[in-house]
Amino acid sequence: MTDSEIRAVVLDFGGVMTTTTMPERVRACVTDFGIDWRHLEEGFAKYRRVMDGGFITIDEMYDLIWADADITLSDDVKARILEEDYASFLEGYRNEKTLAWMKSLKVDGYLLGILTNMPLPFSLRFRKTFADFIALADAMVISSEERMFKPQKRIYELMRERLGLPAGSIVFVDDVESNCAGARAAGWKAIRFAGNEQIERDFAALAGAKRQ
Repeated sequence: MTDSEIRAVVLDFGGVMTTTTMPERVRACVTDFGIDWRHLEEGFAKYRRVMDGGFITIDEMYDLIWADADITLSDDVKARILEEDYASFLEGYRNEKTLAWMKSLKVDGYLLGILTNMPLPFSLRFRKTFADFIALADAMVISSEERMFKPQKRIYELMRERLGLPAGSIVFVDDVESNCAGARAAGWKAIRFAGNEQIERDFAALAGAKRQ
């Protein structure tokens, strides 16, 4: 067995274990309220990872976004947008195909990890709603619990340490390319998730190539 032989698959949460992502629901919600989505895009790019790292709360993140955009909203509207943010990750959007794939990977002898950017309030609900996904994992890193976030190199190194494997033996699956790039910079292999059939096909090709 070499340090480059694939021995573990580490999966992101939102957009991989879920069938939708936060932007899809929040975009529709703010559009209904007549808010330009570009304000949210700019705000998320500026503040979301800081929130995921546990340095600000989700309420503080949104307050910063509204302040930057010079937008004043009622408490009811703010609450509705926040509700959509929470719901898009955790309520009724489990990707059962990903769960089945994780089970098959375990049968094939791979170690599994979960590496996700997630604020603390989400992590508590995640552990309940996705308990069967988590039960399959040999290691897990949640950004806000560690005060770091993807694509910082140190978060990948922490996951590698928890798996107890060399970096070259780990494949990372994430729907965000910058996070995949961060994994590659840490010495991992990475595949961007665009759908379940695609990820299973691409992983099989990669794993097969590495065995030759």
